[in-house]
Amino acid sequence: MPIRKMTRIALLSAVLYVAKVTLEFLPNVELVSFLTIIYTLVFGAEAFLIVTVFNMFELIQWGFGVWWVSYLYIWPLLCLVTLLLKELLQEEFVLWAIVSGLFGLIFGSLFAIAYLPVDPSYALAYWLSGLTWDVWHGICNFIIMLLIGKPMYAVMILAKKKDGFP
Repeated sequence: MPIRKMTRIALLSAVLYVAKVTLEFLPNVELVSFLTIIYTLVFGAEAFLIVTVFNMFELIQWGFGVWWVSYLYIWPLLCLVTLLLKELLQEEFVLWAIVSGLFGLIFGSLFAIAYLPVDPSYALAYWLSGLTWDVWHGICNFIIMLLIGKPMYAVMILAKKKDGFP
């Protein structure tokens, strides 16, 4: 892998991690979904590597737990969904806001999947008890993408074209 690509992956993973840590004091308000979608739109499948490094940062900070297993499929799933919808939705950021909002809405159910092998009744209780927060998560994701999705995408595309990214 070229050094420039490795540097880009490390840099964007660090931005993802810092964005998450910075907003941890606000429940279910995060930029990880937003940045994952933007990174995938701009860098394609490379976003899978970015979220993988981000997941390693999370493991280093918080240690291993069932919650971390969820991160191993949740963020790559968002990359995959974005890649699959990229040609269909193109640069329609109202539609990307809907995708981001729906992802926030189902985040708790996706997270609960990791608890199914441990205890299916706990997984269900976990998901149901967090539905209110999932709604809030979805609303926040929608608003964030709606307000800054298009400008952030434009900046990232411009930086990529001008070789502002390694």
